[in-house]
Formats: sequence, structure tokens, C-alpha cells
Amino acid sequence: MSDQSKNQDRIRKLEESAGYQDHTIEILSKEVTEINKLMLGLSRRMAVLESRLSELDDRVGEDPGNVPPPHSAGPDIPKDPL
Repeated sequence: MSDQSKNQDRIRKLEESAGYQDHTIEILSKEVTEINKLMLGLSRRMAVLESRLSELDDRVGEDPGNVPPPHSAGPDIPKDPL
């Protein structure tokens, strides 16, 4: 095998390797983009949940006011039917 043939073979192998690497990089780039989209959505959901938990935490010590007992028929039904 001549030096020129060896060099052409090496170049071909390097080009194939570079092609596989480009393909792999493209696939990984798409995966990273999808993961970033998911993370952004999860971050937004987490912020909403944190806000709701904070609101509930602020309301823990509040007086609930005049709440009818669970067994009552409702606020517009008289307690004494007679």
C-alpha cells in the first residue's frame, strides 16, 4: 500500500468519524433543547406551587369566620324549622 493510499484511507476514516460526531452532536443538541423546555415548564409549575403554598401558609393562623358546621343544611336554611 502506498503512502498516498494510506493517507487517503486515513482521511476517509477521519471524515467518517467527523460525520458520526456531527450526527451525535445534532441528536444530543435536540435532546438538550427538549430537556430545557421541560425544565422551564417544571420551573414555572414549581413557582406556582410555591406561591400557592405561601398563600396557604399565610392563612393558617387566620380566623375562618362564621363557618357553619359540616352537618348543617346550609346558611339559607333555618336552624329551627318551627
